[in-house]
Amino acid sequence: MPSTVEIPLPYRLLFLYIEPLGAFFGVFVNLFAPITYLKSLSPQATAATYSPLDQPIYDQLAAHLLFFAWAQAIVLRSTSDVYVWKILLFGMALCDVLHLWASYNILGAEVFSNPARWRWEEWVNLVMLYGPGGLRLAFCAGVGLGKEGKTE
Repeated sequence: MPSTVEIPLPYRLLFLYIEPLGAFFGVFVNLFAPITYLKSLSPQATAATYSPLDQPIYDQLAAHLLFFAWAQAIVLRSTSDVYVWKILLFGMALCDVLHLWASYNILGAEVFSNPARWRWEEWVNLVMLYGPGGLRLAFCAGVGLGKEGKTE
């Protein structure tokens, strides 16, 4: 049975507006400015060279980001069923874990775990993974949803 509840404003702002806009921006960066995206990944990536032969990878990432934007901006808006929200957001949290793992691998433990060593790009990338990712998990755990927001 669907569990409906008024989704708290902070969750609605993040998941229905802020993140979809950020993901949609990422679509354009990967399609039309892949060098910018490549250089934002790590200090080592600044020495990397963009090759047009790699563009399909950026195009596929853009497709992934477009799906995220659509899922949040459209699918989540279409329902107030907390169970649906939790399923979708938990799947996105799984993606967050892989993104963090990739960042850890490219940055190394010394940089990944030390914000004093982050470039502005790490601040954007990691804060956008830790912050919304943490809120995704909080939502899935029912934090702030009240008794009606609990699903079985």
